[in-house]
Amino acid sequence: MAKVAEVVQLMGELAPARLAEDWDNVGLQVGDLSQEVENVLLALDFNQQVLAEAVEKDCQLIITHHPFIFNGIKSVDAQNESGKLIYKLIKNNISLFSAHTNLDIADDGLNDYLIEKLDVENISILKTTDSQNYHKLVTFIPEDGFEEVRDALYAKGAGEYKNYSHSGFYQSGNGTFKPLENSDPYLGRKNSFNQVKEYRFETIVAPENLDKVINALLKVHPYEEPAWDLYQLENLKNKQGIGRIADLKEETELETLIAKAKEIYQLEQLKVVKSKNKIKRVALCSGSGADFIKDAYYQGADLYLTGDVKFHEAQTAEELGLALIDFGHYGSEKFVRELLFEKLKTAASTKLIKDLNFVKSEVNTDPWNYQ
Repeated sequence: MAKVAEVVQLMGELAPARLAEDWDNVGLQVGDLSQEVENVLLALDFNQQVLAEAVEKDCQLIITHHPFIFNGIKSVDAQNESGKLIYKLIKNNISLFSAHTNLDIADDGLNDYLIEKLDVENISILKTTDSQNYHKLVTFIPEDGFEEVRDALYAKGAGEYKNYSHSGFYQSGNGTFKPLENSDPYLGRKNSFNQVKEYRFETIVAPENLDKVINALLKVHPYEEPAWDLYQLENLKNKQGIGRIADLKEETELETLIAKAKEIYQLEQLKVVKSKNKIKRVALCSGSGADFIKDAYYQGADLYLTGDVKFHEAQTAEELGLALIDFGHYGSEKFVRELLFEKLKTAASTKLIKDLNFVKSEVNTDPWNYQ
C-alpha cells in the first residue's frame, strides 16, 4: 500500500513547494508521512463537512488548495474550532496536505488549466514572481562509460528546455592525470602519468533539476573523482509567476465571451466591467487577483478574469479601458478538484503506484448564495 510520503512526492512534482509565495503555508499540515493511504480526498477547503466526507469515504489523506493552518498554533484545544478539527484528524488517522500558491504558479497548474478552457494560444505568465538561471553542466567521461552517464543525466532532466529534451553535445579528446599513492583509479596506473580517451559532454540543466542531475552524475560516473564544471547561464532563465495571459484564436464580442465564461466555468452569474466590446487578448488569475489589474493592462489584455474585485479596483479597470469579469473566488478555484484528480491519477499510474484512489470532494464550500 502507498504511503502519504509517496503522494506528497507526486504533489511536489506537480506543484513544487519552492514556488509558493513567502506568506503562504503549503505542504503537510497535519499527519504522518509514513502512514499508509488508499483513498485520497481532493478538496478546495478543509472544514467540518469535508472532514465528515473523508471519514465517510474512508480517506486517509485530504489534499486541499487552501491551507487550513496559515499562522502558528500555540495549542490544540478540542474546545475551539481549529483544535477540534485537528483533534478529529488525528483521532481518525487522516493526514492533511495543502498546495496553494505553488499550484497556482506551477506550469500546468490551476491558472494554465483555467485559461486553456477558453481556447487560447500563446499562453505566458501574467506576473513573474521568480526567475532562476539555467546552468550548463560539463563533464568528462571515459569512452566505455559515456552512454551510461549521459543517459543517467538525461533521465534526471538534464537537456530539457521548453519543447525539447535530451539536448547535449559531446566531443572526443584526451584526458591526462596522475593517480597518487592513496588513490583508487578507474583507469591508469598509480604514480604514473596517464593519458586516456574521454568524451567532453555538456548539457543544460533547469534550476529545479540541478540537485537531481548532480547527484546522478556523482553516483553513476565511474571515476573516483569525476571532473565536472557548472556554469550559470545568463541568457536562459526559468521564469515562474502568478496568472496567465493569452490570445483568443479569434477576436470575440465581449457579450459572447461572457456567455461562454458562464458555460465553461459553470457559473450562474458574473460581475462585469464592460470597458471594451472586442476581445482578443485575455488575462486570468484564479482566486483573488485584483492586484494584477494593471499588469493585465500593461501586457495588452482586452479582458481580465479574476475574483474578489472591490469597487475601486473595478473602477481602475474601467478607467484603463480594460474589460473585467469577476468570476468569484470559489467560482475559479473549485476546478482544483478536477485538476488534481487528472494530474495525480496520471502521475500515480506512471509511477506504478497501485491501490491508490483519488476522490473528488462533493462539498460546496462557497459561503455565498445567489438569488
